[in-house]
Amino acid sequence: MAHGLPVILIMNSNYQYISERSINLDSEDEFRDLINTQGIFEDEFLEKIKTQSPSLQLKYDNDYLTQIRYVNQLNNIDIVLTNSAKSFRYFKNKRNRINFLIPTEKESNSFIGEDGTAKFTTPKSNLIEVPFQIIAKISRKDKPFSWLPFEELYITYPIFSGTSEFIFLDYTEPLSPELIGNYKNIDYPFGKMDTAGINKFNRTNLSIKSIKDLNEDEDLDFEYWYAGISGIPFWIQHPDIPKCPKTGNLMRFVCQLNTSELVKVSQSNLKSEEDYFAQYNKNLRFWGSGSLYVFMEPISKVVGLIIQDT
Repeated sequence: MAHGLPVILIMNSNYQYISERSINLDSEDEFRDLINTQGIFEDEFLEKIKTQSPSLQLKYDNDYLTQIRYVNQLNNIDIVLTNSAKSFRYFKNKRNRINFLIPTEKESNSFIGEDGTAKFTTPKSNLIEVPFQIIAKISRKDKPFSWLPFEELYITYPIFSGTSEFIFLDYTEPLSPELIGNYKNIDYPFGKMDTAGINKFNRTNLSIKSIKDLNEDEDLDFEYWYAGISGIPFWIQHPDIPKCPKTGNLMRFVCQLNTSELVKVSQSNLKSEEDYFAQYNKNLRFWGSGSLYVFMEPISKVVGLIIQDT
């Protein structure tokens, strides 16, 4: 009697590593957008999970998603997959290196604030009735920003406005960006201000440090030691990843800048009838204690900016 040969199933497994606490399992497009924005390398994932900062490990068997694990210093638990998620296919995602932007006294290419030498003109528009401020200069000379389409990106934002939506600027002319879009849902917590008003921050130089080079005092669970992040955003609320309003392409993360007591207001002629404005406007604040998230589409040269706070 002939016996059949045993069937040997070969399981081919692939992994992705994500710096985030949750992920959309109902839309494969949004799923992929988040992975491309928040995707990190395995070596940095292994460093990050030593802290309380959350990360996700995704496993695919024979090209299909089979497991997501929520991992940090205290947890290593499975996330239940939806039926639709079980059909998600493996793809080679963009992986990003996590770098921290740390205040330093040493002269640097990239810095927060301004030094008075820039020939940069902030946007003017009757759609936003408070002035834009120069927040930072990001230099392509620094390795994490070598992909930028021009030498220097001046980050500007109307910090005395209030909106939960992205503000988009066209940097076709890098030194004089223009506001694009229609902005109707903007609040003015300090009232409307002279859009030609001045509000400048002192120059604060930035050193750049990999997550793999952090020392014991540089704890991811506390933000006091770093002024910003490049590579991947650390969202205060939920991920909010923009598409370029011109091309429809997924925008690339440039950096996150945090509220900082170290970055002082050096000059201001802005006025508000709100009693607490003078106390509030002493240092760089993104609302109360939030962060500014900066994205760019390098082909269209459109920059998208949004603030999140607790």
